[in-house]
Amino acid sequence: MRSGEFEKVASIPTVYGSLGALYENICAKIGYDYLEGPGKVMGLAPYGKASKYYEKLKSFIKFDDKDYPFRFVVPGRWRVKNALSYYSKPYYFIADSVYPGGRVPWDPRGDLHPDAVGLAWAVQAVTEETMLHLARWARENVGEGNLGLAGGVALNAKANMVIHYAKLFNDMFIFPAANDAGTPIGAAAYVYEHVLGGKMKRQRLRTVYLGPEYGDDEVRKVVERGGWNAKYVGDDVNEVVDLIVKGFVVAWFQGRAELGPRALGNRSIIADPRRRDMWGVVNRIKGREWWRPLAPSLLEEDASKYFIEPVPHQFMILMYKYKPEMCEVVPAVCHVDQTARPQTVNKEENRTWYELIKAFKDETGEGIILNTSFNLAGEPLVETPTDAIRSYALGGFKAIYIQGYLIQK
Repeated sequence: MRSGEFEKVASIPTVYGSLGALYENICAKIGYDYLEGPGKVMGLAPYGKASKYYEKLKSFIKFDDKDYPFRFVVPGRWRVKNALSYYSKPYYFIADSVYPGGRVPWDPRGDLHPDAVGLAWAVQAVTEETMLHLARWARENVGEGNLGLAGGVALNAKANMVIHYAKLFNDMFIFPAANDAGTPIGAAAYVYEHVLGGKMKRQRLRTVYLGPEYGDDEVRKVVERGGWNAKYVGDDVNEVVDLIVKGFVVAWFQGRAELGPRALGNRSIIADPRRRDMWGVVNRIKGREWWRPLAPSLLEEDASKYFIEPVPHQFMILMYKYKPEMCEVVPAVCHVDQTARPQTVNKEENRTWYELIKAFKDETGEGIILNTSFNLAGEPLVETPTDAIRSYALGGFKAIYIQGYLIQK
């Protein structure tokens, strides 16, 4: 971006350089459906290690091609004339070359399979290496000190972590709805400037609480209609904290829904990260695979207590490495590779959410909680108060905080 206008520096045709298409096709080999796999496979990768799959996959990548910063080298002629026909063919070819035949014969909810974790490790490693190469290329060829990331692959928080720790840039921003779901925002911005003659403010996006609002009266009617034994506590979250400390898994609903795929304190499920068993308990309630990691939300001012060289990051799309001793303190939110994908929280951006974590710190000494999205398996995040009550009723939650009301089973 120069003088408010985009300047194209490099362009790689999708048939030559789509990391997203590669990841999707390897996910299919591991056993996941379209768009289901990438988030899960990123969590599966740390259980694997370098193998023949990594070597084979890497053999298809060429860095610093004379025409492109990188490209996939695939035999045959791949023309960009019909996106639907040609877009994925090279990546089907690569995936079949790396793992010939069908899918890995395993149950993702059962024991880990060496081929599944090997393929996951391989595609994640190749993605990280390629993203880091592109970041270095951009730094050397563009010369800017700040980096912005978007596109579906920008949701790969582990690859973003690799760029963060490489210290190539003064600052890095990852758009919270980085995948196709964010496209309407870009379209609206384009129309605002180029059709309507407006001028976008050049400032950092700091909030994603942009969904519809539900008034207190509407929430009260939903709670009363269900006949729940509800207690109105308002913004006093101390009783919620008491339940968490006792080992309750609590559903949490307040305010406007979050933009993007992450639960950031308005549509969340919360639990005590100090309890090792909460990893398995929460995954069972949500119907998730047992090996999938869970993320923390923490006070922005406490980030350096838990993580190595963190920066404030509100959107849960950037992972950090834990300090060595901290995984024993909060084992339920520490993955097997000693990393996590945290949300840093400050009072200005979400007061009640901040006060919850602060109250938990006041009681336990730890300014960090387990936070995952408020939904059950195969469902989108809850949106309305009615959605929240239905998921609470069907799920294994012991309690729900719903915009000032506390309900317990």
